[in-house]
Amino acid sequence: MFDTEKGKAEVSRFAIDLAVRIALIACVVYVSLLLLRPVAALMLWAIILSVAVYPLFVVMRQRLRLPNWMAATLLSLLLLALLLAPVVILSASAIESLDTYAGMLLRGQHVVPPPPETVRDWPLVGTRLHDFWQNASNDLRTLLGAHVGQIASVGRWIGRIAAGVFLEVLQFAGAIIVAGVLLAYSETLTNTVRGLAARVADARGRHFVEIAGSTIRNVSQGVIGIALLQSALLGVGMLVADVPFAGGITFICLVLAIVQVGPNIIMIPVIIWAWTAMPAMNAGIFTVYTAPLLLIDNVLRPILMARGLQTPMAVILAGVICGTLAGGLIGLFVGPVVLAVFYDLVVAWIVAGQKADNEG
Repeated sequence: MFDTEKGKAEVSRFAIDLAVRIALIACVVYVSLLLLRPVAALMLWAIILSVAVYPLFVVMRQRLRLPNWMAATLLSLLLLALLLAPVVILSASAIESLDTYAGMLLRGQHVVPPPPETVRDWPLVGTRLHDFWQNASNDLRTLLGAHVGQIASVGRWIGRIAAGVFLEVLQFAGAIIVAGVLLAYSETLTNTVRGLAARVADARGRHFVEIAGSTIRNVSQGVIGIALLQSALLGVGMLVADVPFAGGITFICLVLAIVQVGPNIIMIPVIIWAWTAMPAMNAGIFTVYTAPLLLIDNVLRPILMARGLQTPMAVILAGVICGTLAGGLIGLFVGPVVLAVFYDLVVAWIVAGQKADNEG
């Protein structure tokens, strides 16, 4: 057929038609991605949130006997409240603490407590740290006046961080609203995604979809859920103990717990400060309450993240850490999903090779 002129013409025409179709499809996909680029992060967060809370959505819909749109609306309002309430509480606490210390500074009161004499015995930095601390305790206004430039730089840096956090909160709020819309049409969207996955990779495509959904839910429970629980309990303890800037420290603990660094690096200095500024009994109670909370993630996170998954815990944890380093908070979810699918592909490839060897 290919040796005749007619056959060559048909092959040439088929190749040209195929190239034109592929080019048109590529152009449509490229333009679509270009249009979605400004809201890509919001849409990705909406998908992650909708997958993470889908079991709760199903429970609400079945227990309360609500239609999809009403259950999705109630769940979205609940998530918005859970997002905005801590932000408002932490912001109010930070503003109140700053206002209190500013008033004490203007009245000439001691804002910084005097350092304990044991600080002098610390190696390398003990004497300098004690002298600096003593100067701050005796006359903080003079000390601040001598470092106006550095303080202004720190203030601008904190302002940029605050602005970034505010934008992230707005993005999360928008993602929650979009996730509510996705949940309202969850059945149709689920069937579409499964059909597309089956079209791409047959039965294994549906398996990959299940892996992705289970991994996102486990990571959200094991990382975000434990981080929220741990930071909330630490924040309550600091508020009861009247630790300065408890709201800001709680937020830092939450961020450190999410990115897998852990709140220990900031809470251990807080415990040390408690023993220098509080009565011994109060400091002891605060330490006994706080110390177990610093270890709670090491116990609960592996249990929640590995539940119901065939993927080893080491692969999921590696995806969490590497994804966070590579892509930030979104990478926290994307990394484990990618590594879980890759691990499943490698296992399937090895099993297929073993079957071929056995049959041969």
